[in-house]
Formats: sequence, structure tokens, C-alpha cells
Amino acid sequence: MIRPFHGVRYNPALVGDFSRVVSPPYDVISPEQQTLLHMRSPYNAVHLDFNQDNERYTAAAERLRDWLTREVLIREHEPALYFYSQEFTLKDGRKRRRTGVLVALRLEEFSSGLIRPHERTFEGAKKDRLELLRSCQTHLSPIFCLYAKKEWSLAQVAQTALAQPPLVSLTDDKDVTHQVWNVTDPTVIAAVTQGLEQESLIIADGHHRYETALRYRQERAAQEQSSGEEPYNFVMAYLTNAYDDGLVILPTHRLLDDVTMPNLNNLRTVLQRDFRVGQFALDQRDAFLAALAAPGPGRRIGSMFAGAGYYWLLSFDERVTRNHTHISTELRALDVTVLHDVLLQQFLGLSPELQKQKLTYTIDADEALQRVIDRKSQATFLLNPTTYDQVVQVCGRAETMPQKSTYFYPKLLTGLVFYQL
Repeated sequence: MIRPFHGVRYNPALVGDFSRVVSPPYDVISPEQQTLLHMRSPYNAVHLDFNQDNERYTAAAERLRDWLTREVLIREHEPALYFYSQEFTLKDGRKRRRTGVLVALRLEEFSSGLIRPHERTFEGAKKDRLELLRSCQTHLSPIFCLYAKKEWSLAQVAQTALAQPPLVSLTDDKDVTHQVWNVTDPTVIAAVTQGLEQESLIIADGHHRYETALRYRQERAAQEQSSGEEPYNFVMAYLTNAYDDGLVILPTHRLLDDVTMPNLNNLRTVLQRDFRVGQFALDQRDAFLAALAAPGPGRRIGSMFAGAGYYWLLSFDERVTRNHTHISTELRALDVTVLHDVLLQQFLGLSPELQKQKLTYTIDADEALQRVIDRKSQATFLLNPTTYDQVVQVCGRAETMPQKSTYFYPKLLTGLVFYQL
């Protein structure tokens, strides 16, 4: 199911500080951040993975070949597993550490049940990633997968290796410390591959790239005789334990722009048929956010509309989706389903296609609220995080959640290791 691979990585003698050449995943990079990353270093991974050239895919492939020729990038002589640790501090001051391993993961169709998605994908994003993969024939960033094994620890298996100085150590713009060790010890590799060979995986991040890798494998297998062991039968993946204390899922809040909004008094009257609507003044932001996140029974979505002068806390229970019998109980139990299917579609009249066009996303609640106060967005909807158990329940029914139902924090960096096909 997994195996070590000959990683391609930056040559520190030529690129210097690693923090200047790595980037976040392409799908969380804002236009402003994209430009800053381009300026940070001529060797930043964004020049490959998410560049601003007119012929983006051709330019990425040519640049990759050039970097390999000039040994800006070097290929490991021995196949390795790459242990990857991230240390970070949450807003509440708690420090966490998440440890996983970068591997070559054998591609499996979702129908096998060995690897399961949890979020829906969009064709446009898959087309983009496929064109890039065809051009570069390299996995530039890892997908992120979860296994669930309570009594087994990667950190313990590789304890001796992780006691050595890391191959890479850097702190990113969000004060997350990233460390990578390349491990070639056959004993450790065997312990990891045997320990995970029976485990089914859930894709946490990278759904579009995984489906792209499946499509690329089909294309290559149709062009040549395939033994099943060629590099294109595998995808670069980061595997971590769902029971790791460092596994953190944050909510992704929605911002709404450029739509016709109803009169707020009328909207509140209509919403009160299915929701309890609580109001908080603008100077009560902390109390509003605390009420949104409060433990205990009941479900809540926070909202704010431009010009309203107050925050709304929408409280509800399972009855709010009583008429949505076309979807499963597991999906109806998600707050994100209530937001998209009830609030946005039913009450605001926004079709799923229109939602794709009019919504933007952020994990920062304060940023979302301030954008509405500043009239940069028309409305925002704040969610509580989806839980891992909910992810498992939806995957168990072979169903998928709306896009951006989860935000696994921190994100994996692009540029630590590449995987050539």
C-alpha cells in the first residue's frame, strides 16, 4: 500500500533559507499571497505549483527541468520515508505537535473502500491539476490522509531516527515549525509499511489532486504496458494518525458577495420559523463568539449582514432539516449542510451553482466579521468545526460533504519534498 521513494528536494547550498522556497498549498493562497511568494525567491515552490505565467503548465515544466539540471533540486540516491513534524500554538495558547510520514501511496479507486474521500470536488480544479501533472510528471505537493490506529505511534516507531538532526527545519509565516527527516533504515521502513498495510485511509486534504492522480494513472496505463509498480501508480501522501493529539480541525467560515439580499426584518421573521434568533451588539463580539462555540446541546450558526449593526446567533436542532429526506441522517447532522441547503438555498434563494460563484472562505472569524462591518462583504456565516467522528460517519456511507466542510490545521507545506513520476 505504501513504499519509500526517491524524493526530490531543494539543494540548501543553492537556495539558502528553506523558509523562502516553500509555500502553502495552492488552494489556500490568496492573489496577494501568490504575488508575495513569487517575489520571496526565484526558487519558491509557487513558481512550479501555482505560477503567474501566461503558459502556466509549460512554464512550470520548463522551470522544473532547469532546476534539476542546475541542481537547484536534487534527487535522493536512496528511497526514503520522510517523517514530517509540525509544532504550533492554537489561539487558546495550547501547544500541539502533529507527526506524520510522507510516502508513495498506491492509488486505489474509491470503490475499493481502502481510500475514502470526505468532500466533494469541482471539475475545474481537477482539470487544472491534471494539466500541471501532465506537464511536470511530478507530484509537487502531498495529499493528506488519516488512518485510525489507537495503540500505534509513528513517533515511537521512528524514535531513534527522529532523535537525529532534521533534514529541514523552518518556521513559516503562521509561526508553525516544520521539521522533516529522511529515513532510509530498512528496519524502520519495514515497521512503518507493515504497521499501516492493513489500514484504510480517509483523505483529509487533497481530494482534487488524488482524483487527478487516478485520472493520470488511467492515461498512462492506456499508453503502455503497466506492471502496477510504475511510479505513476502511486501518489505522494502524508499519513498521520486520527488519534494524534495534534490533529486539529477548524471551521471554514463563509463570506457572501454580490447578491440581492432580502430586507433584514423580513428575513428575521422568516428565519424564526425554524431558528431561534439571538442578537448581540457590535461591542459584544467576544460574547457572541463564545456563545457560538459554547459546549452543550443544541447547534448554532453565527451570522452578520452588512448594515445590520448587530450579530445574529441562529440556534436550531435536527428538525431544521426534517424536509430534507433526500439526504442521509449523517449529512443532515452537519452544520455546513444546514448552512448551504437551508439558510443559503431555502431562505436566501441561492442555488448550489450560485453559491459556488458568490462564496469565499476564511478560517478567521474576526476577519470575516470585520469584512462585513467594513462593507467589503454583504454577509458572513460562522460555523463550528466538523468533528472527526462526523467525517468517519459520512465516509462510512460512501457520501461526501460540501467542499470546505473541514480545515485541517496546520496545512502541509509545498516544496519540502517532490515525487517524480
